[in-house]
Amino acid sequence: MSKHKFVGEYPFKTSPKVLYNYISTPGGLQQWFAENVSIDSDRNFHIEWDNEVHVAAVSKRLNKSAKYDFMGDDEGSSLELKLVSGELDGSTYLQVIDVSDNDDDEDLNDLWLGLVNDLKDIVGG
Repeated sequence: MSKHKFVGEYPFKTSPKVLYNYISTPGGLQQWFAENVSIDSDRNFHIEWDNEVHVAAVSKRLNKSAKYDFMGDDEGSSLELKLVSGELDGSTYLQVIDVSDNDDDEDLNDLWLGLVNDLKDIVGG
């Protein structure tokens, strides 16, 4: 089965430096994205949601992005969280690139709007 790519972009009233910890660290992700997040000895993230643990290799660019490439049953799925600065107004945008089996854009949009709103409540913006 081929994977579906969902892309969403969400404005924030805070700097990329503030947001970066929330998209790239276990403690940050746990506050808005997942029920539990840990790192194993191979530096893979173990991300739990809906009582299932998903393992991902992570690649990061400081204050710019974090990409999670999932393994095992989720192989081929990925999640990239990018921090983009608006060229005209200097605003910060969180760009979400979600590649998964879910091909319902309306469902994915609702999911990400809810998650991003949780993150905005935390960072104030």
